[in-house]
Amino acid sequence: MRKDIFILLCFLMGFFQSSPTMAQIEVIFSPEGVIKENLFKEMESTTSSLDLAIHDITSHKLAQTLLKAKGRGVKVRIIADSTQAKKKSSQITLMIHQGILIKVLGGKEQGAMNHRFAILDGKKVITGSFDWSGAYEKRDYENILILQDSEVVASYQKEFDWLWRLKRVIR
Repeated sequence: MRKDIFILLCFLMGFFQSSPTMAQIEVIFSPEGVIKENLFKEMESTTSSLDLAIHDITSHKLAQTLLKAKGRGVKVRIIADSTQAKKKSSQITLMIHQGILIKVLGGKEQGAMNHRFAILDGKKVITGSFDWSGAYEKRDYENILILQDSEVVASYQKEFDWLWRLKRVIR
């Protein structure tokens, strides 16, 4: 079936919303791509809020980017894995001492925080397989999606807010 006829049939059958705004999606792969550069660029352009659900942060540059965002007045909230946050290589303690609100999942609760997503200014989501610490970006096969779609952002925000209410603040 021709692609244009298929799309028309999908619209007629209600598979796609006939909305004037379509989602904007950017896909980036490594090792050839520049995932970290794109992550930092997106975070540096954030102006009001940055919610991050992540396994751990071991990258000093990522921690500094988040601290700079806080310094610009961006509300930064992080949910991380409690086991990872206790490791010497983690930047979590540094960021807590600099006033970033961080909650952890794990410990008494079962399971690990394996989410890897950020919500930027309530308008954009970055997600994918990429380990944000990114120690292996140049050799591992990873990906991120940068999504701008109000329904997608709302779904991720709902998940983040639910986790935020349940988890404990660490100091």
